Amino acid sequence: MQNSEELKWALLIASLAMLTMAFCMISFVMYYQKRRFEEEKRISDIEKNYNRLLLDTALNSEETERRRIAQDLHDDIGTMLSLTKLSLNQLSKMVGNSGNEKEDQIMKKSQTLVEETILHVRRITRDLVPTTLERFGLMEAIEEFIHKLEEDNNLAITFQANTDDFPRQGQKLELTLYRIMQELVNNAIKHASCTKIDIRLEINDQMIGLKVTDNGVGFDPEKIKENNLAGLGLLGIESRLAIVNGTVQYEKPEKGGASAFAQIPMMPVTDSKPEPLHPFRRERVNI
Repeated sequence: MQNSEELKWALLIASLAMLTMAFCMISFVMYYQKRRFEEEKRISDIEKNYNRLLLDTALNSEETERRRIAQDLHDDIGTMLSLTKLSLNQLSKMVGNSGNEKEDQIMKKSQTLVEETILHVRRITRDLVPTTLERFGLMEAIEEFIHKLEEDNNLAITFQANTDDFPRQGQKLELTLYRIMQELVNNAIKHASCTKIDIRLEINDQMIGLKVTDNGVGFDPEKIKENNLAGLGLLGIESRLAIVNGTVQYEKPEKGGASAFAQIPMMPVTDSKPEPLHPFRRERVNI
């Protein structure tokens, strides 16, 4: 009887020891898995921050290069064209006094070509560096961009915002939204065969939204991304948004065409108001 009791106690102690060892092993495995997960997450965060830093550096370099090219166009090419225009004006007076009608026509054509070239250089310079964006803000820059497009294209573009007084944002955020708008509109003109584009800008306490919709042929973003060359524009948009923690969604409206909606988290704004309205400003439409 005594041996039976001792055996029961031995089995009980052995069972408790095995349970304790099992619990310790499970706890160790769980602790190890937790530490491994935390380490993997830390490495993933480091990689994300590093990739974001690389993207930010690349885009900053791109903007710096744009400024350099714009400065060269303005200072060198622009100055040379202005001097050429002055020389042609002086030569035109001399040709006009000679009474040779054919020479006069050639001179007027040359003057027209030089003036058109000057306008093109100015347009390219302003596209490279949107000075209106820096001076007046995002809404004024978009309105000027639309004004220039409508001059050169048989295209109807509408722009709406949910506020009359869109507050100034940080330079990076405003430039990101402007470049995305540029890319989406240019893509619609080049590839969508559209006749109408609608640009919508929305802001609330948490987010800033930019929506560009066209009535063109539409597209499948996933299929386009598979082609690296065709998807460079979309990848560029996503790269810019990644830096400011933004997102973009593409969809096909029921009436046809394509729609892209980009959202960026709201950032602290300055108390300073934009300068007086730009000459290209239109009447705003509230939505």
